[in-house]
Amino acid sequence: MAKQEKSADQTEQPTPKRLRDARKEGEVHRSQELSSTVVVLLWVAMMGFGGRYMFQRISDGFEGLFEQMQRVSAAPDTAGLLSAAVTAGTLLLSAILPLMVASALTGLMIEFLQVGALFAPKRVVPNLGRLNPVEGMKRMFTQENLVEVVKALVKSAALVAIVVFVLWRMLPDVMRLPMGQPPDLIQALSRGLLWIGVWVVFVFFFVSAIDVAYQRFVFIKGLRMSKRDIRDEMKNTEGDPLMKNRRRQLHQEWSQQNMLSAVRRANVVVTNPTHVAVALMYEAGETELPVVVAKGEDYEAALIREAAREAGVPILQNIELARGLNEKVALDDYISAEFFEAVAEVLRWAESLKTLR
Repeated sequence: MAKQEKSADQTEQPTPKRLRDARKEGEVHRSQELSSTVVVLLWVAMMGFGGRYMFQRISDGFEGLFEQMQRVSAAPDTAGLLSAAVTAGTLLLSAILPLMVASALTGLMIEFLQVGALFAPKRVVPNLGRLNPVEGMKRMFTQENLVEVVKALVKSAALVAIVVFVLWRMLPDVMRLPMGQPPDLIQALSRGLLWIGVWVVFVFFFVSAIDVAYQRFVFIKGLRMSKRDIRDEMKNTEGDPLMKNRRRQLHQEWSQQNMLSAVRRANVVVTNPTHVAVALMYEAGETELPVVVAKGEDYEAALIREAAREAGVPILQNIELARGLNEKVALDDYISAEFFEAVAEVLRWAESLKTLR
């Protein structure tokens, strides 16, 4: 019951971290149907383009083999029998090996395109739990195995239907074969096998497309998370949201305290008058040019004005200058050349206020 409730709660799509962790464990989605279908396509292509050459080579090889066996039968000897066996094995291997190598390489390529580079040592570690007969019986009646059985039945039925359809279309030619020559039989057989292969590839590709979508659906469904799982993951990776907000708040308070401390050392504060405030400091021999030691908008601007009033720093309303300094000069940077004249007048004004005091 608990397992059902847990699975019912897992309604959220897996996070990128969840997908990465599953991949590290060797859990990926791939379709074996796609790999086998591409291999069948390769066989059909090789038979279609190189079948005549392969047949001719095998035919020539068998003619030489029969001649050698006739010589051996006329004068039996161990060396002759061994040579005939080697010739037969070499002939069979030369006919099958290219097809086997091409099939293996193609299968590996399709697997790589589906999964990518993956190394998961845990997948090769022996799992004693798989030896449990009870668990083995349970795995026999899972949804995945039922789907595999359905796919096998569909493919078998499709294969039978294709063979019957091709033979039915070729029935007139087949009926004339007893009156033909041996090459006619070989040609008819090759044409029939080629058409069977073409239709098999077409039907199996349709099944593969459905299987690819189904395997991805099952994979994502198995990795679904509950909202609690997502919160726990965020807490583990990024920290507790409450602590994170608290650290952000403390950082803002620390920044504001430093900013207000800088305002108290400033020469003048230029305002918008309410939305923007910029504090400037200039000390001959200490700073080469006036420096923006504090700036802010709205709430921060109000704090700067309040700190300036408490420290007795002159406040001047200059909308254009305040906006320009706030937008174009970074905090703790010297003012740019375009503000030299305006800032110089503001500083002279602030100095004159100090003289009057």
